[in-house]
Amino acid sequence: MQLVLSATIRVLCATIAIFAAAGSIDAAASDQKTSLPMLSVCSPATAPVLPARWRAVALMMPFVRQQLDVGEFVYDASVPAMRATLYGLESGAVDLLITDKETYQLSGPSNSPDACVAVGRKYAPPTANWLSSEAVCDGEAPLVKTRVQWWKNPAADGRTKWQWYKADTRLPWRTMFPSRSADPAVIGDYGMSYFPTFAPLAETNLARLRDFCVSKAKPASGALAAANTARDMMAVGTDIGEAERAKRIQALIPGLSRQSCSKVSTPRWPNEFVMTGILSPIPFKWTPLPSMIYYDWDKAATLFALMHEARTVPPVLELVSVLTNGVGYSIERLPNGAFACAAKSPGVVRPDWMSVAGCDCKGVIDRNPDFDPDEVSQIRACPVKDQGLRVNWSWYSAEGRPILFTEPGAIGTGLNIADYHAWRPGEKMPKDAFEVPQLCTRAAEAGLTPVGNGLPAVTTKSCVDCHTTRQ
Repeated sequence: MQLVLSATIRVLCATIAIFAAAGSIDAAASDQKTSLPMLSVCSPATAPVLPARWRAVALMMPFVRQQLDVGEFVYDASVPAMRATLYGLESGAVDLLITDKETYQLSGPSNSPDACVAVGRKYAPPTANWLSSEAVCDGEAPLVKTRVQWWKNPAADGRTKWQWYKADTRLPWRTMFPSRSADPAVIGDYGMSYFPTFAPLAETNLARLRDFCVSKAKPASGALAAANTARDMMAVGTDIGEAERAKRIQALIPGLSRQSCSKVSTPRWPNEFVMTGILSPIPFKWTPLPSMIYYDWDKAATLFALMHEARTVPPVLELVSVLTNGVGYSIERLPNGAFACAAKSPGVVRPDWMSVAGCDCKGVIDRNPDFDPDEVSQIRACPVKDQGLRVNWSWYSAEGRPILFTEPGAIGTGLNIADYHAWRPGEKMPKDAFEVPQLCTRAAEAGLTPVGNGLPAVTTKSCVDCHTTRQ
């Protein structure tokens, strides 16, 4: 343990004092005498069940580097059917009626469609419970300004299907899938979706729409018949016009637009900062990790992240990530309580990585009451070098405060969601905060297995825009 932590505990205590003095601790963390955004036990811990009828609005981030979409969904279990209407922030729109026997593309006035095309059984209406019998609730914690429960389903390959539900209403707030999911329909086509609106309905018109389409639908042909997803159908369909599309998007998510991207600049990390967050893992078997993160580009060229068990108070260290100039170390607590270090990641993140990598602004949210009524934020799609349309999504305030980082479809045993909490740009940390633990640098002297000299250049080629590497 001494070889692992050296000055880490002293630095953690100093950081807690910094946040406490600045009044940056949220209510849940304050109760636990720590600035870490710890998770509390889910209450209740039973899986949420959705209403028989509901309407939702979603901000939808695809698996690859494409435009953001806005979806409006109306569901009625008594039919059963769901209407899914999608609008692209850059182009395209599609209006679908999904029944248990057919999927129809609707056209005409949005409040009273007057034509249907039967495109085949592309989807099935969603079920009332989006969580399987294997679902687990890892805890409750605030995200942005909403307290949510962190639920997860196991994917067939061991990765996690994340779902977040509002703690007060028990209705969906966010979803994230490791790959395309058939349920819930359309929503499962996207890597991550936020639901600023999700509410029960007393009645719907879906039975009338279904009956109309059953009697009047024309068969699909050509590209429309071959399309497999709503996004595919949007791409081959007729757009409704930029002005009308923007009007409908504003009605669904006020303040959201692509045009406002011209008014914000690409965020740049300050050369020094301290922040907290919750980092979520790719594998289902692991839990989210409340984390302290220190960064010093000028002096130490190091990012130091201390990750803790989700609900243990006082915090118990679970994992330490130390990214130095060219080499990244991962220090993990083993089942027997001992720690092991491995040099298995690229080096420290560059402060200008979003500019170097060419992160493209895909949307700006201007003081939306369901996201943050006091803030303008931007969502950027960041390409992964030499890997086609593979994407990292980065969400920042207009002033450069980190909100979210995620890589949809990530594989492996690492982390793929970072939800940021307290933010202290320019905060200087003691020099020993950035000392690489001796377990990584002098393991052989202690009779332990040497950790190596970092990843070879061939394996970090796609990382060089964002990280320092040995290349």
